[in-house]
Amino acid sequence: MIALQIKSTKQIMNALLATETFDTFFTESVSLTTFNTFHIDGHLEKDFYTQEEIDALGGTLPVFSCWKELRPVCFSLIKGRKTPVNFRFVLLASDKMLEEITSAPECEVASNLIRSLVLNVRYENGVVTLITGTSFTTFLLDKSVEQLWDNYIKSFLAALQIDFEIL
Repeated sequence: MIALQIKSTKQIMNALLATETFDTFFTESVSLTTFNTFHIDGHLEKDFYTQEEIDALGGTLPVFSCWKELRPVCFSLIKGRKTPVNFRFVLLASDKMLEEITSAPECEVASNLIRSLVLNVRYENGVVTLITGTSFTTFLLDKSVEQLWDNYIKSFLAALQIDFEIL
């Protein structure tokens, strides 16, 4: 687990809310405070979907919404002249990201033991902090997945030319 303080709030906010950069991440939850506090549970509600819609998605629904689906909602709550009081987005690695990490030669953990790779995005007092995390289905001493996820996020931000400081 690492904590990264983003040096340019405007740059990360643009990447999060105005571009498709984070769209493939799943969204576990959102808590956003502007004139009210809004909470979004990212779990998909299976009863909302018709069987035809589920079949079109390959026969099963993912557990969580993609950020792509919730980004416009969050953007509409944030946009305006005033900045939010705070927010917290709990994003999870997509299946593709998980596959990329578990296929690395230095990864010694089977993918079925990984529950989620987490990216907490927090905005408070004008500062954006990203905190990585891992969740497993059982206790593991091996830290290779955690290190790979941390490096993945640092590389992801570097590719976007988003400067950060490790806290």
